[in-house]
Amino acid sequence: MFGAMGSLEDLGEAVEKLHASEEALDVVALRRCIDALEFVWLRAVRDYDRSQDWRAEAFVSAGSALRAKCRLRPGVAHGAVQLAGKLERLPETSRAFGAGHISRQHAAVIADACTPEREAALVELEPQLVDAARVTHPKQFHAVVRRVTDALDGDGGAAGDEALRAPRRLHLSRTLDGMVAIDGLLDPETGEAALTALGALMEADYGADDTRTRPPRRADAFARLCGLALDHGLVGSVHGVRPHISVVVDIAELEGRGHADLVAQVRADAEHVGRLSRATLERLTCDCDISRVITHGPSQVLDVGRARRTVPPAIWKALVARDRHCQGPGCDAPPGWCKGHHIKHWTKGGDTSLANTKLLCDRCHRREHRADNRFHRRE
Repeated sequence: MFGAMGSLEDLGEAVEKLHASEEALDVVALRRCIDALEFVWLRAVRDYDRSQDWRAEAFVSAGSALRAKCRLRPGVAHGAVQLAGKLERLPETSRAFGAGHISRQHAAVIADACTPEREAALVELEPQLVDAARVTHPKQFHAVVRRVTDALDGDGGAAGDEALRAPRRLHLSRTLDGMVAIDGLLDPETGEAALTALGALMEADYGADDTRTRPPRRADAFARLCGLALDHGLVGSVHGVRPHISVVVDIAELEGRGHADLVAQVRADAEHVGRLSRATLERLTCDCDISRVITHGPSQVLDVGRARRTVPPAIWKALVARDRHCQGPGCDAPPGWCKGHHIKHWTKGGDTSLANTKLLCDRCHRREHRADNRFHRRE
C-alpha cells in the first residue's frame, strides 16, 4: 500500500492532498491506511530498538526514548517496543496488519498470546486467527484467542487468568484540594464483583427525581460500599479500634465554656485526607462511635473516654419501627442505608432521644446539614 511512497516527504504530500480535497473521503479506506501506517511505524520502532541508537542519546531503553521523543505514556511506549519485536515472529499477522486488513489492537491480541510456551502451536494456527481478526471487533477477537490459548495451555484457563491478574493495581492519591483521585486496573473476576456491587447500590439509590449522572452515582455507591464495610466491622480494626471519631480538646479550652462551644475546639482532621469542614464534622457525628480525648496543651493526653454510640441500639430500634425508611422528602431508602440524624445537633445542645432523631440516608443527610448550616448563617 505504501510502496509507491518513496519517502516520508511523499507521504506528507499525500496527506496534504487528502486534507485539501473537497471530495467526500472514504472513511474505511482511510482507517486501513492508518492501520498500515501504524505497522510501518512499529517496524521502524523495531529497527530503532535493535540499532541501540537510544544508548547514544543517553536513554536507558528504546521505550524511554519513545516516551520522551514521541510524547507517549510509559505503558504505550513500552508496549510498542514489545509488539514490534513479537510481530517479526508472526508473519501472517504482520502481512495483514501491514495491508491495513487488521488493526493494531487485533495484532496485539495475537502477539500477547504468543508466549514462548505457545509460540510453535500458535504460529500453526496463525492463518485461522488472522482470518477471525478480519471479521471481528478486538473485544470479540480477544475472547476467541482466549479460548484457543486455554485449550493450548491445557489447564482450564488458569494460566490466562493469572496473566490477566498480574497487572492489577489500584492507586489512590490525595489532591491539593483534599479530594482523592482513583486510578486502577482490575482483573475480570474482581472487576465483575465491583461492577455488580456498585450497580446494585446505584440502582437501589436511584429515585425518580434523581438528577445525578452515572459517574456521581457510581462515586456515591462506592462511598456507600465503604461505609457498609466500616459500619459493620467487616474490615477489622487498626490497633484494636474500629473506625470512629475522636473528639480531641484542650482542657484549658474546656474550662468556663458551654457545651455548645465544644465543636469549635475539635481538631477536624481525617486520618488520610486532612482537614474536614465543620458542616461535614457535624454530619459525621450525628451517628458514629465517639471517644473523648482530653489534652493539656497540644500533646499531653490527660484522659481518653470510652467509645459510645451516639444513637444507642434501643433508640435505633425505635427509629426503625417509627420511621421505617429515610425521612427525606420523597425518599424511601431502607434503614440499612440510613443514619440517625439529630434534628438539633448534640453540639448545639440537642439530646440523643427518639424525639430529636430521625432516619436519613447519606444523600438526604447531606442535604439536611447543608440546609441547617444555611439557616444558622442567617441567624
